[in-house]
Amino acid sequence: MRRLAVFLLILTAVGVGTSTAVVSSEDPAPPERIVSLAPSITELLFALDVGGRVVGVTDWCVPPPDAGELSRVGGHVDPNMEAVVALHPDLVVVETANTEIIDKLKRLGLKICVVEHRHMKGIMESVIHVGEACGVGEQAAVLRKELGERMAAVIARRGTGPRPRVMIVVGRDVSSGRLSDLYLAGGGTFLGEMLVLAGGENVIESTVVSYPMISMEGLLRLAPEVVVDLAPECADDPAKKADLEQAWRRYENVPAVRDGRVHVLTDPSLLVPGPRFVDTLERLSSILEPD
Repeated sequence: MRRLAVFLLILTAVGVGTSTAVVSSEDPAPPERIVSLAPSITELLFALDVGGRVVGVTDWCVPPPDAGELSRVGGHVDPNMEAVVALHPDLVVVETANTEIIDKLKRLGLKICVVEHRHMKGIMESVIHVGEACGVGEQAAVLRKELGERMAAVIARRGTGPRPRVMIVVGRDVSSGRLSDLYLAGGGTFLGEMLVLAGGENVIESTVVSYPMISMEGLLRLAPEVVVDLAPECADDPAKKADLEQAWRRYENVPAVRDGRVHVLTDPSLLVPGPRFVDTLERLSSILEPD
């Protein structure tokens, strides 16, 4: 549950704000030593083919298997500034949510690129901003065009019929063998945005909390027709996934359970608001397509 609490803190904190900015330096040369301070940023840097210049990442980042050993600079919301400085970066890429870290980086005189990854618009804009900051503007334009085309394809494929009522679960407690304390993605999150774009109706579209927790009584009251349970902790543990699926089957009064429309997905990338968000979008679209 501690890891869940930290993860929800990261999701809630990601990209509070709407601006994307680059603090420029007098040296126009492309950066050769880059530090990433978020998993989604690390994903974007490798998608732009500048992963070979990345020298430091957070403890939460998951670089590609062929990336080799990269220095770890601490947590996403509380990186070790001494570790960052020790890597002698000529660019640090950070999210708008980390205002305290941004101020510290500025005081240290480091060149920074600030991105907003809370919404799909911010993710798309960051492709161009980070690409330009890294001197790969052409590659960034190509990547953004590809992402845009894939989003357009999902919209074109979406049906015009009634939208199913969908619940996206990002955390839960199954320690007792039964479900409890479900954490859901609200309408103001990037997951909520993708759900609507894919053709669904979020059962908690209007909520002041980005990732609210509900009880089992709340589950019965919301009565989702489709449940998408994102459980990356089960990725390497088939038995754990099977236990989670069995826990869901206990709630036969829930339409999604009764109709066999509970989908437990374990790919960790589904929860990262980086350029692979379009993979998640396509997955949601496929799940929501009428039989």
